[in-house]
Amino acid sequence: MPFYSSHPASGVLQNTLKGVLDARGMSAFRLSQEAKLSPTTTRKIYQDSKYIPSPNVLERMCIVLQVNPGELLTVSSIMGSGVQGSGIV
Repeated sequence: MPFYSSHPASGVLQNTLKGVLDARGMSAFRLSQEAKLSPTTTRKIYQDSKYIPSPNVLERMCIVLQVNPGELLTVSSIMGSGVQGSGIV
């Protein structure tokens, strides 16, 4: 299985499942039934945009929704991360 990170160098990886399902009028529960996934899993992905599903789960969702992975995952820039310099010069 390939390695992937939820924190790529150019930003933070987030899922867009909520927007995709809301636009289609589809519930997370219905997706779980059609993709043969746990309702708990699909609800977690739907409610938490920072939760990145495993490649297997992502593939099942993409097949049911007939989308590419890039339509369910997006990279947002890191702004206001709260990280400050150490102050040491």
